[in-house]
Amino acid sequence: MSDLLTVDGVTAGYGRSGVLRGISLRVGQTEAVGLLGPNGHGKTTLLRCISNLHRPWSGSITYSGRDTLGCSARDLVRRGLVHVPQGSRLFPHLTVEEALRLAGAAGGHGRAWRDGIERVFEVFPKLKERRRQLTGTLSGGERQMASLGMGLMARPTLLILDEPTLGLSPKVKHELSECVVRMREEVSAIILVDGDMDLVLNLTDRYHVVLHGDVVHSGSSDSAHDRDEMMSLFLGGVPRERN
Repeated sequence: MSDLLTVDGVTAGYGRSGVLRGISLRVGQTEAVGLLGPNGHGKTTLLRCISNLHRPWSGSITYSGRDTLGCSARDLVRRGLVHVPQGSRLFPHLTVEEALRLAGAAGGHGRAWRDGIERVFEVFPKLKERRRQLTGTLSGGERQMASLGMGLMARPTLLILDEPTLGLSPKVKHELSECVVRMREEVSAIILVDGDMDLVLNLTDRYHVVLHGDVVHSGSSDSAHDRDEMMSLFLGGVPRERN
């Protein structure tokens, strides 16, 4: 079976400053892949290129057997590639239910919004308690849940999550990670970026370490026992060869 997503030799940047330097990776049809690495090394730029929010300079990105460069970001959403960006970006004067319904319509599933919302409430029970509340009055953790719920409303095949636990307390982060586990039952494949290395390794099947705009180390998440080595990679070290 072919991969759901293939990134091959992608370069990209802003102005004359290069960020991605020929990066390549793949995501299978039914797997969760984590991206690890220090801030400012290209992870968010890569995600934006995948979802066609930023155009690569060179290379190719294939999703579900088709080149993404000829598609708009909205077309990709309707084809099941959904990106939940860093930071909760909500309409503060909409209720939680209204925001979820809007996301369902954006994904081309407007008429099925009731079933979609009930599935979201199963994944995020707290949102059901807040369904009539304005999103602008939610707590930080609840806003992030609402953002993730909006992503689910688009019925993604591939869900891209960029720093979903950024700025959250350990207690809320743990609660949100449990929700992400439940999200995996609703989504075929996930790309997860988060500054919490343990969370990424616990929630994914494979990981890639991104440094200076390229993948420098990859592995199976459940075999990444040497956390000191992983931390050295976060700080810009060079991976040691395993015997």
